[in-house]
Amino acid sequence: MSFSLPENIKGLDGDDKLTYRQLKARLMKKRTRNKERNAYYDGKNELHDIGYSLPPVATDISVVVGWPEKAVEVLANRIVVDGLRTTDGLKLPDAVEKLIADNALFESMSQAHKSALVNSCAFVACLQGDTADGEPGKIIEVFTADHASGIWDARRHGLEAALLVEVADDDQETPQVIYLMTYEHTVVITRSGRSWTISSEKANTGRIPCELLAYRPDDKRPFGRSRISRAVMSYTDSAVRTFLRSELQADLYSVGSRYLLGASKSMFEAPGGQVMPKWKLLLDSVLVIPDNPQTGKRVDVGQFQQASFQPHIDQLRNTASLFAAATSMPPDEMGVLTDNPSSAEAIDKAQKELCLLAESCQSSFSLAWLNIIRKALEKDAVELVLQWRNPATPSRAASADAAVKLVSAGVLPADSEVVYDMLDLNDDQRRSLRVYQQKKQAQEAVAQLRAALSQTTGGVNNGIVQRNTSASEPRVQEAS
Repeated sequence: MSFSLPENIKGLDGDDKLTYRQLKARLMKKRTRNKERNAYYDGKNELHDIGYSLPPVATDISVVVGWPEKAVEVLANRIVVDGLRTTDGLKLPDAVEKLIADNALFESMSQAHKSALVNSCAFVACLQGDTADGEPGKIIEVFTADHASGIWDARRHGLEAALLVEVADDDQETPQVIYLMTYEHTVVITRSGRSWTISSEKANTGRIPCELLAYRPDDKRPFGRSRISRAVMSYTDSAVRTFLRSELQADLYSVGSRYLLGASKSMFEAPGGQVMPKWKLLLDSVLVIPDNPQTGKRVDVGQFQQASFQPHIDQLRNTASLFAAATSMPPDEMGVLTDNPSSAEAIDKAQKELCLLAESCQSSFSLAWLNIIRKALEKDAVELVLQWRNPATPSRAASADAAVKLVSAGVLPADSEVVYDMLDLNDDQRRSLRVYQQKKQAQEAVAQLRAALSQTTGGVNNGIVQRNTSASEPRVQEAS
């Protein structure tokens, strides 16, 4: 059974039924294009022959160009969440720590970001877990655009409704559970054999428990754009055809083609009268052709010049340059060597464009993740900040040098969160430093109290007052 959703679900009222049909139609319409982009990302895209550029034998040759995957990975590696922290820098509440551990939250974030880059968007939802079945109380689950759709509310800057589908872990992607979310409630629809039944409903307050992660959204396209754009797919197809042509030339034309003048057909027949295969003639290192017995005339044998690979290499370089420009990647990342390597300025410019894209993603993704985390925490919600890794990926030595200069100049305190961010310290390292700071502050406070107590009591020591008299007077001790 392939991926398909029921037309009608018993128990849905009028408004929910209309919303379900609208979202189902949108999901199925976009699914074809999303599957195509997934194929390019996985290197399983079909060969697009333009009719005359490749011989029929080329259809049996498999060539994979991993540029679309590279375009996604090179940006996804700059959109990395290192942790969560409170706005006041204090220890994370236990409820937050539990939510992170139960849902492998940071790993889910990484997967969601890649999915959003491939398909233009991804959906993240807060669902009620079945604790009796061993599930956590709150589940934060990521849904790809293959299995989810939504309606955007421009006035509230969020989703008005969402349709999320959980599928079986099989090749057919058989739907098992459907979540229909609106401002009023969340309807959970479960599969029972060939029928579907509404298993539960839960009222919603405020935003629906689903957020959109969109790559480069705007007013016209709130669900974003795919990193694997039409240009990326076109350049990938061109590169595949170029590789195929070079493979065919290497196999079929590595031996120079010969020509014979004055030869007869009988010279190419085997003893049984069968014509010798062309490949045998092509690959024979020694070609023996007798003179014509009647005229004694000798056959003239010559060889054409072998075709050059240079046109293929030049075309591949040109395609790689176009691909790099379309994806803001340094040309050297494409794996195609050039006679003139990219200058430091060109590489720096391309990396800056990638950093700007990554920072834009961090800004938009942060809002969605924090909203869904607040939804999951409910009454235990606290003010949190996502800790993003620096998209410029500077070396630790450079980051440490910049931090030391700012601290030495008095711009930043040495134990501030800003300094920790510059040093790219992870949560465990920050936690250890905070514990050390708390111990140090406690020790300093005790030392200050002792010093203050010593100054205020003066000569009082254990209840005995010592009074010094003049040299002629004996020393007298009085009990207080």
